[in-house]
Amino acid sequence: MVNSAEEVDVMELCTRSHDPLWDRIVYISVIMSKGLAKEINDKNTYKIVVLDEGTLTMESRGIKQMVSAPAIILLADDDVLFTPGKDLSATTVFFRPTEIRDEFTPERLSRGEFEEAYGKTIYQDYLLIKSFKRRENMPNRTLPLGLSAYDKISKTIGLMNNELTLQEDGFWPCRSRSYMMELLYFISYVCDISNVPVTEAESGEIRTNRDSRIRHSIVNDTVNDNTVSRIIQYLNEHMSEKVTLEDIMKEFSLNRNRLNELFIKETSMTCLNYLLKMRMNLAQIMLSETELRIAEIADRVGYADSNYFIKVFKSHTGVTPSKYRELYLIR
Repeated sequence: MVNSAEEVDVMELCTRSHDPLWDRIVYISVIMSKGLAKEINDKNTYKIVVLDEGTLTMESRGIKQMVSAPAIILLADDDVLFTPGKDLSATTVFFRPTEIRDEFTPERLSRGEFEEAYGKTIYQDYLLIKSFKRRENMPNRTLPLGLSAYDKISKTIGLMNNELTLQEDGFWPCRSRSYMMELLYFISYVCDISNVPVTEAESGEIRTNRDSRIRHSIVNDTVNDNTVSRIIQYLNEHMSEKVTLEDIMKEFSLNRNRLNELFIKETSMTCLNYLLKMRMNLAQIMLSETELRIAEIADRVGYADSNYFIKVFKSHTGVTPSKYRELYLIR
């Protein structure tokens, strides 16, 4: 049983540069463990707990939950009592919200300062971590994962961990942060399209967020047999790959007309336009919050030809990627 961080010898949950001349610290750390990492209730970090195998029971504020692998648990600064099953293994990503944006300090987040920042650039970043905060009398956010979503999350964490541990070039801090944002971006979609019930109080808020730059799918029980939700998750899982309409039609046994009919009904756009918007949103996040080369960002969002990516990006946003970065890069 794991109670609180005060009962264990907690390690420093950050990554320091191997080369002392760089003197860089990234407040992201990945721990793979049998059972749960002993730092699980650290107060200074948010946690993404990926259950790789087994089960656990968790209790917070009098609410008990049982979670079975594969699944993810999103934790902020709550005290949680965990009872791991004997066969449990987990991967935990610890990160400080200030790695996403300097303004996201624990004090400002706890005050709910960014809840009403609709339409502002900072709100798109806040949506990446919004799901971590518990609401009163609601359980912590736990999400069962299909195998494809689990594979996508595990792969992204693995790539991020390689950057943190190998540090092969001077871009490792930037690149590890970019994988962190990609992971949170994907999880935000998983949260939105999961079948977790939504309370009346939450549903209005989710509708308010419908047109935000990050979230374009929402928890919506009226989606036709969850087909659109499943396709959206498929698109997100394969965003960095070449995905054709024929691939989607074959995967979901739909013809072109039916596929686009479903998407237009639920999202007001065709399937491929929806994929384009997802890719452009992630590209904008990476351009404004990292200094990765544009060619690398292009590849990460599914464009092997960076010149074509620049053309598409300008058509979508009205400016080139370089100009967008010049306007919005957080320094």
